[in-house]
Amino acid sequence: MTFPVTRRAELPFTPELMHALLLGTAEAPGADFRVLSYYATAVPLGETVRKTAKEISRAVQLSPPNTGKSVRRLVEDGWLEVSYRMGRVTFYRVGPRVIELAARSAEGDSPRGGASVSYLPSAYGPEGR
Repeated sequence: MTFPVTRRAELPFTPELMHALLLGTAEAPGADFRVLSYYATAVPLGETVRKTAKEISRAVQLSPPNTGKSVRRLVEDGWLEVSYRMGRVTFYRVGPRVIELAARSAEGDSPRGGASVSYLPSAYGPEGR
């Protein structure tokens, strides 16, 4: 028997989410933010990043040992999670902390395409409007 795969609704990667990730990892070494940023932006949020640690190291310009340490810290803190293992290679995706922040960020979004009105200063004062 097979079951259909349920896919999470795609969460947007917003500037607010990037800011929350920056503040959330402020206490961590700078390499952690670089690695987390890679995982958060390489694929849609929640999907597995199918790159090896060596490939990610090259992309973020860190040594493989530093990338590995960052990944371990990020997993321990809930920023990343193991998606699956294939042989000796482990693949990761963003963890529950990122998904939670993205969901909160998406809930706070205002509808796109809305207009706002503001008045420019006028030489005539408020009664001239």
